[in-house]
Amino acid sequence: MKKRKEKMKTKNRLMAAIVLCALFLVTLAGIGIVSATEDETLDVYGNANEDDIIDMRDLTFTARMILRLEDETELADANYDGRVSVADMTQIGLIILGRESKLTFVDSADRIVTVNKPVESIISGLPETAEVVKILGAWDRAVGRDYYTTEEMFPFFPGASELPVVTGPVSLYDVDFEKVFELDPDIFLTYYAPYPELEEVIATFEPEIPVVTLNFDDPTTMAENIRKLRYVLNTEEKGEEYIAWYEGVINSITEKTTGLSEDKKPRIFFWFFSWDYQDQYMTLAGDYSAVQSQLEIVGGTNIAEDLTGWFPYVNEEWLMGEDIDVILCWASSAIVPAFGYSTDDTTVAQETRDWIMDADENPALAASDAVKDGKVYLHEHMALSPRVVVTLVSCQPYNVVSYIMYVLHN
Repeated sequence: MKKRKEKMKTKNRLMAAIVLCALFLVTLAGIGIVSATEDETLDVYGNANEDDIIDMRDLTFTARMILRLEDETELADANYDGRVSVADMTQIGLIILGRESKLTFVDSADRIVTVNKPVESIISGLPETAEVVKILGAWDRAVGRDYYTTEEMFPFFPGASELPVVTGPVSLYDVDFEKVFELDPDIFLTYYAPYPELEEVIATFEPEIPVVTLNFDDPTTMAENIRKLRYVLNTEEKGEEYIAWYEGVINSITEKTTGLSEDKKPRIFFWFFSWDYQDQYMTLAGDYSAVQSQLEIVGGTNIAEDLTGWFPYVNEEWLMGEDIDVILCWASSAIVPAFGYSTDDTTVAQETRDWIMDADENPALAASDAVKDGKVYLHEHMALSPRVVVTLVSCQPYNVVSYIMYVLHN
């Protein structure tokens, strides 16, 4: 009992210090109150000034709201109790220190999610979320995994094969609910796609197990979502280090591609290898922002940009009517065996490329400049992940985006 009272006293003193400090800052002249555009806003409750980070400026901004010197913002309600008060200043201070007991934020499904802190056990529902957990130095907290995240497929996940599998091979929402409840993670981390199966996952697990959907396939939201997860996992140093490196790589690419005229942008057929890829052509439309953003960064034009949906099928007549400068094939190792990061023998990949360029097998592509010039490329499924700019196996700044930029413009 005595220790508990001492702990409460310490916490109360900390709260008082945070509030007094913020109120003092309000009175200082020249304090910069920074707010961001909507696209730059980190949607974490406590980000009162709606920029891309939670820091002392949010304390100052909240204090000014309480004193009616600033208009209230939704994210200033740090403890998510429906009003902005001194208690929110305390919560902001605790978030800055990494000592908050709860954190509320908006996930990729546009859901307001509250998680209890600290998060000490995680189930990752697909490889790309596992990859970010690894980047943030929290892979040792994983207690369950998806079907594909194994040491054999991804050597940089030590011990992954020994973890219980909680999803099936076909759908990331094909979840073993009983196994997840048995493992009892602090969060179930997955991907947002507009499928009804996700609603079933959420309805089944919550409120007992928070479902957090954060997408790490779109370069335009990558930094924001990694930052959200680093707040959830209390991994500030590794998170900010990666974000700085990531943004540096992206900026170095866009410096070369921004302002390219349309006639300088190669026209790309992005061929998604589904299970039926040998019989039908599935592509990636502009509605799938992850791919669209990637191609815009590297200075290319998606010939399927104006089609609807994420993965529409196209017929041979449509392809023959398009000018195709480059063919990029998204070939998962689950679809094309012996293809991927852990493969040393490139025989299967070469045979697949030869098949694509064979006029008898794919007459719709045979007359394209892409085939004539040999600009036909295969890349592994996980290009749509943080590995857009990092390959953890080699731990060096080689990345898929810069590779694609090279093959498009050379």
